[in-house]
Amino acid sequence: MEEVFVLELPLQVEKYQADILNKRYEQLRQLYNYVQGKLLRQYRYFEQMAEFQACKSIKEKRDFFKNHPFHINGILGSNKELLDITFDDYGINGFVTKLGLKSISNEKTYTDIGINSAILAKLSDNIWSSWNKLLYDNKARKISFKRHGELNSFGCGKKMNGSRKKVFSGMELHLEKMELAIKLNSKTGKKAKFIILPILHTPKHADYEMWALKGGYDSVKVITVVRRLVRGQYKYYLQMSIEGEKPQKGRTLGKGNVGIDIGPTTVAVSGVNIASIDKLASKCDNIQKEITRLARKIDRSRRANNPENFNEDGTIKRGVRLVWNDSKRYKELRKEMAELLRRQAAIRKQQHIDRANALLKEGDTFIVENNQISGWTRKAKETKVNEKTGKIQKKKRFGKSVANHAPAMFVTILENKVKSLGGEVVKVDTQNAASQYDFTNNSFEKHELKERSVTLSNGDTHQRDMLAAFNLQHLKYDEAEKKQYDTEAMAQHYDRFCELEQEEILRYKNKEKKDDRSTIGAKDL
Repeated sequence: MEEVFVLELPLQVEKYQADILNKRYEQLRQLYNYVQGKLLRQYRYFEQMAEFQACKSIKEKRDFFKNHPFHINGILGSNKELLDITFDDYGINGFVTKLGLKSISNEKTYTDIGINSAILAKLSDNIWSSWNKLLYDNKARKISFKRHGELNSFGCGKKMNGSRKKVFSGMELHLEKMELAIKLNSKTGKKAKFIILPILHTPKHADYEMWALKGGYDSVKVITVVRRLVRGQYKYYLQMSIEGEKPQKGRTLGKGNVGIDIGPTTVAVSGVNIASIDKLASKCDNIQKEITRLARKIDRSRRANNPENFNEDGTIKRGVRLVWNDSKRYKELRKEMAELLRRQAAIRKQQHIDRANALLKEGDTFIVENNQISGWTRKAKETKVNEKTGKIQKKKRFGKSVANHAPAMFVTILENKVKSLGGEVVKVDTQNAASQYDFTNNSFEKHELKERSVTLSNGDTHQRDMLAAFNLQHLKYDEAEKKQYDTEAMAQHYDRFCELEQEEILRYKNKEKKDDRSTIGAKDL
């Protein structure tokens, strides 16, 4: 199976074309919610059945849904009888594609306005994905509906027509002209109506984009039209899923092992020629402060305009239907918040990409602990009392830090880049206790979380995370038994690690002082 990668290019969209696209996004959102509502109602009915409650395994659940098809009034099959719908990808796909004949306005159907079976099939994939997580993967607790403006993509894949030529249904991709044509009706030939959207090149990455499209039309398997809210206005992009070798940008991997210790906000790295510790997504900190300030502003505005919706203690009333009156200022603040969140996400991702690119030359095997990072965000279960103050300690842990700095995203980005260049990212068990190992006497000693420096048996003191990265670099991850380290290699590389660590700590301290000075200067101005 060949590799598939995604190429995203901006689209040039006129005002009238944007209105057409935005209307289509809204129509698909309403259809998405309609299907989810019908499926959720049926699922609630199944939940009350003793036969369903007796299902324990995934196989039993699948068999139950297969043997209990249901019907929805007005949805007919090919035999003009009510369509049999089952809770699986095939059943939901058949249900959604049949809705192409559903009347929406002026006696027109979804098919009549260009939303054909191929686009509906792509929508059904998203619907089934949410149900699959709820039913079998335990990655979701409930089915969510999409509010206005939350559905921001539609697309379709290739299919075989009568002439056995591969085509996109509902869209036409012209790579020779760099244009995308989106169909607006169900007609064919000269009666077909399209909007033509020019596909733009990014000047900075023009060579990369042309290399990605060297396979031509046949290499493109799926196309998707995506919109994003940027500075209060929608921007539109074409995403193409392309089959073939992913183009490279001239980057190569180094040689040797590299240990990486991931924390909620930092990443420590140790290799043959590197020992570093840096803050993840450091440029997002100031944006987060602005988001927090703006969130309080939004809350005050909403409370001032809807005092009847809040109890005396400030909590929102429950058990009654609430009507919210949103002021013009409140709506402007919400748009400002959306822009801040977009900027934060873009900056965070770009910093992760830059840091991953910088690490590629340090080695070809990256060793990182397989931490369950989502567990860092959970509150502590045990209630503890501070011995000095007698007050109950907070149960909060690293939820905000993980959300702001996204360590799991950095590991994923690094893993994808290393694998694309032929390298390897090894995720090892946390039971190897990299932060506890002292190679000078081959022992393990537990340290409290607040201990940021560790002293080895030889008297040398090291920064805890950097020492853990050094230990991971020399972990024998191929051994079946855990806690096996290459002490000979560690002794050989130890002096060099000490030199690099001292240089890094000095650089890190100077960088923090510089950041503090720049922050103070900005406030004074």
